[in-house]
Amino acid sequence: MSTSNIESAVHVATVKVPENVKISLQYSTVTVEGPLGRLSRDFSHTGLKLTLEGDVLKVFSVNKGRRFKARVGTVAKLIKNMFEGVLHGYIVRLKIVYSHFPVTVKYDKPTGTVSIHNFMGEKSPRLFKIPFPNVDIHVSGQDITVTGLDKNEVTQVAAMFELATKIKDKDPRVYIDGIYVVEKGLWRK
Repeated sequence: MSTSNIESAVHVATVKVPENVKISLQYSTVTVEGPLGRLSRDFSHTGLKLTLEGDVLKVFSVNKGRRFKARVGTVAKLIKNMFEGVLHGYIVRLKIVYSHFPVTVKYDKPTGTVSIHNFMGEKSPRLFKIPFPNVDIHVSGQDITVTGLDKNEVTQVAAMFELATKIKDKDPRVYIDGIYVVEKGLWRK
């Protein structure tokens, strides 16, 4: 990018690259590599410009308005989340809760399919497929652990577990059965 574009930018956010992280920028695709792995993300749909100067990544917009200011902040935060992911990783712990029928959850890693058996006494299991191959799921008794490098993917899988066991048309104070997020955070600090 030419410096005249940066000087005419209305909204600018700078992101400092932490130690032990390598970053590369190709057009609008940011690739981050760290001790735990590698993440890549394309930001061409945002309409923002990105420049890499040494160990500082600048995200800027030449357009005025709240939306572009918000986009600049969002893209900067997503890139910071990528840094945290390759340095520490993300973890979400879920708990299987039931008061009526004992629920069992099975995860088939080769196919990426999760099956929830005996939820609310249903004969057929509730099934859903995990769309992210880089997310690890571990089921141990009543605890489910979801880990991975990409924060968006890890939290999306946790939300899929919660939505698969959502109960409608019943009093939530009586029917507490379901799978709920208990803890979110960094995997390795």
